[in-house]
Amino acid sequence: MVALSTLFVTFFYIAASLAAPANPETKKDVDLEARGPHDFFLGADNALGRRASINYDQDYTTDNTVSYSPTSTGFSVNWSNSQDFVVGVGWQTGTTSPITFGGSFSVASGSGTGLLSVYGWTTDPLVEYYVIENALNPPQQGTIKGTFTSDGSTYTIWENQRVNEPSIVGTATFNQYISIRNSPRSSGTVTIENHFKEWASLGLDLGTFNYQVIAVEGWSSSGSASQTVSN
Repeated sequence: MVALSTLFVTFFYIAASLAAPANPETKKDVDLEARGPHDFFLGADNALGRRASINYDQDYTTDNTVSYSPTSTGFSVNWSNSQDFVVGVGWQTGTTSPITFGGSFSVASGSGTGLLSVYGWTTDPLVEYYVIENALNPPQQGTIKGTFTSDGSTYTIWENQRVNEPSIVGTATFNQYISIRNSPRSSGTVTIENHFKEWASLGLDLGTFNYQVIAVEGWSSSGSASQTVSN
């Protein structure tokens, strides 16, 4: 990947254990497992031939078991027994605008975890957030805050606090906000503002937007995905 102006940001991401409560309305704390470093490529220019609004290419893998290809309209990825990866495209600065994604997403049955999500960060306060649209063994971490309906499905909302953990600004304490869609899909439009407003109503406040992407993420799993992304 080549861009006239680039910024590399390295941070550590923490994966969840896969335990889930039997009753989604019951609050439960779940321990997390440590994960490896993530390297991100930010392109201020439209170097990959995408429409100008897509200017962020996230490409992190820990081994050669992941084949990732960004395209002019999205990305494709295949992985086999990969220990840890996060790839996808989006925007260097997130917004409240709806995000449309479309294509395929498949994780081999019996393998580990695979996620198709809207993923991003804010600062002041520092928050890592997910809207998980499709998943095998999704991470369910921290405390359940409630449920709400958006874009034709109920989502379960989780809050988790990370204490003195690596982040986009270095080692810090920050919250994670996670919405998990209860009827998975591989294509559609995420009215992301609905999640932001619901989180705020629960006291889960966001700050200034940093990057925001459609991401495929996995650990200890095998699968494939091909997605178009637009805003």
